Amino acid sequence: MNMFRNHFLSNNKRHCSDYGGHTFLFLYEPLRPDYYRPSFYLLSNDKFENRIKLDLPPPFHGDDIGMYILSSVSVNGIFCLGKDTYRGIVNSFQAALWNPATAEVMVIPTSPTESVPPYRDPMFIFHGFGYDNVRDDYKLIRYINFFQVVDEDEDVPLEDRSYDPLFEIYSLRSNSWRILDVNMPHCYDDCYDVDMPDCYDVNMASFEKPVGVYMDGVCHWWGTTDFGNGGEGYLVSFDLRNEVFFTTPIPTRLDMDISRDPISTVWPQAIDRKLVVLNESIALISNRIEATTFHISILAELGVKESWIKLFIVGPIPSLDWPIAVGKNGDICFRQTNDELVWIDLSTQIIYEIGVKGRRYCYQMGIYKESLLRIGGSND
Repeated sequence: MNMFRNHFLSNNKRHCSDYGGHTFLFLYEPLRPDYYRPSFYLLSNDKFENRIKLDLPPPFHGDDIGMYILSSVSVNGIFCLGKDTYRGIVNSFQAALWNPATAEVMVIPTSPTESVPPYRDPMFIFHGFGYDNVRDDYKLIRYINFFQVVDEDEDVPLEDRSYDPLFEIYSLRSNSWRILDVNMPHCYDDCYDVDMPDCYDVNMASFEKPVGVYMDGVCHWWGTTDFGNGGEGYLVSFDLRNEVFFTTPIPTRLDMDISRDPISTVWPQAIDRKLVVLNESIALISNRIEATTFHISILAELGVKESWIKLFIVGPIPSLDWPIAVGKNGDICFRQTNDELVWIDLSTQIIYEIGVKGRRYCYQMGIYKESLLRIGGSND
């Protein structure tokens, strides 16, 4: 196992070095004590001394409050920006594609599903953004739950109203949304959320964004069959090329190892999880809430439950709060309890200070490699 660990780390450093590009940092910075606005930085080295601030585009009628990067990922140099707002009395979701290198922005149209009269309130759970290399197409996938809205003026009979949840996918090539005809029960998201509490004006709502990862044409997110009630946890994967779902459960033994860590006084049975891509492998960072020991497991083969391999245990380190992302050098960025961001070298567990502060859940990080291709690609 030690040999495997060392080989994995060696390949990880080599892969990240060969990949090139920048680490990007998206965070909310205070303009005044109760008001935060988003900022986007490119970081040219691991210690963040050289930070270049880029102007975020204003694709949503000039309003960037509540904006975030879907899946915390850049795909072929393109980001998908999301924003949750309200349209009258119901939720509304907006998205746009952005290429910082060309300053090109393309607003994604709303779905016909959202145009139903307001007898139902949609809740959008975004699950992935990525590239279908077979069709040269960029796609977004999301899950929509509907809740009843009481409207005395609505003339649609109750028996004709549909509240069935559904999966929906957007295609850049057709520039349209369509409903996926799949038999895939929704699983509750059970990973770290990108939440924006207190990150902007207190009069704005706070929205939770499920965190997934994207790798090689497949979107992944973590879920459980029965959130909060001991349901089985598993990885959900969606192949953008053939539009097929498949799942990978987690072995009970991995959770049993984590449960031996000190018990949280708030959520004694709760385990926090974060998905990352580590050395071109799906990796899961898990810890018991309020515990400062983090277990890192990688998945050797999608769909195979017993192929989860626990490679590293980080900690216990009292100053650590929660993991953010894997950086360009293959190290993992953590937030500390004092709001400072730090790198942790997995091979030595040495902590390197970054010199950046951020509020919990108010920042995103990933790898960005510049591309001068237009967003439409061959469609133009």
